[in-house]
Amino acid sequence: MQTSYLAHGKVILIGEHSVVYGYNALSMPIQSLNIKTTVSENNDNYHYMDTDRYHGDFFKAPAEYDGLKYILQYFLNLKPSSPYLKISYRGLIPIERGLGSSATVSLGTTKALNEFFQLKLSNKEIMAITNHAETINHGKASGLDSATVNSDYLVFFNKKNGVQILKQKLNATLLIMDTGDLGNTKEAVGLVKNEITSSKKQANNLANLGNLTDQVKQAWISQDAKQVGQAFTKAQKYLAELKVSTPKIDRLCQLAIDTGAYGAKLSGGGLGGIVIALCPKQELAQTIANKCHKLISNYWIEEI
Repeated sequence: MQTSYLAHGKVILIGEHSVVYGYNALSMPIQSLNIKTTVSENNDNYHYMDTDRYHGDFFKAPAEYDGLKYILQYFLNLKPSSPYLKISYRGLIPIERGLGSSATVSLGTTKALNEFFQLKLSNKEIMAITNHAETINHGKASGLDSATVNSDYLVFFNKKNGVQILKQKLNATLLIMDTGDLGNTKEAVGLVKNEITSSKKQANNLANLGNLTDQVKQAWISQDAKQVGQAFTKAQKYLAELKVSTPKIDRLCQLAIDTGAYGAKLSGGGLGGIVIALCPKQELAQTIANKCHKLISNYWIEEI
C-alpha cells in the first residue's frame, strides 16, 4: 500500500512577526512550489526517511526534522501495530527561505499518514498536529504557515479567529526573489521578542506593523495595488527597525522601488530568505529580476 499527498508553499504578504502576537496577517499560496510526501511500507525493521538531504532511520534524522518525528510518533501511537514505514519527500521549495517548506512537509506528512492509516481525522485534528510540529520547528508558530499551505486562496489570518479566505484578485504582479541566504525563523522570533520586551519603541514598531495588515486587506479588496505596495514598504521599515532585515534585503527592496515597483519588503522570518516586490505588470517584475540577478539565487513571478 502507498499513499501520497502534494502540498504547496506560501508567501506571507504582510504581518510576519506581528501575527505571533495576535495581529492579523495576509498570506498567499504558491502553487508552483510544492512537495510530494509518499508513505509506503518498509521491508527493513525501522522507519525510513528519504529526502534530498537525508536518507536513513526516521528517528535518527537531524534535529531539523524533529517536527516530522513528532508527527510520525503521533500516528504510531494511534496505530501501535503498524508496519515499518518509508516516507519520501520530493519537491522544489528552498528550505529556510520563508516559503513554507517546513509547514508544507508537516501538512503533507500528516495528510499522507492519515490517508495511509485510513483514520479519517478531521481538518481541525490535522491542523492541530501540523501546528504542533511547526511549534517544535520554530519555537512559537502562529499557525499562519500551516493555514496557508492548506489553502488554495489568499488567507487573512489571526490566532484568535483563524482563517478567512479572500478570493479577490488584486490585478497586479508579485515578484519573489530568493536572496540565497538561509533565514532562521526561530532565531528571528526570539530576536523580535527580546526587542519588544526591552523597548517601548520596538513594541510600537510591532504594533504599527500589525496594523498595516488591515489597511492592506481593504486596499486589496478595492484593488488599489499602489496602496498595497506603499504598505509593503512601510512594513519593511518596521521589520528593519526590529532587526530582522539584512543589508542585502534592504538593497533589493530599494532596487525594486527605484525600478518602479509599488513597494517591496522581506517576507517570512527574515535574517535572510526572500524579498517580495509588488509590480503593476509582469514585464516590470522581469526587469527588476534581471537588474537584481547578481544579488539573488532564484526568483518567481506570480500574477495576483
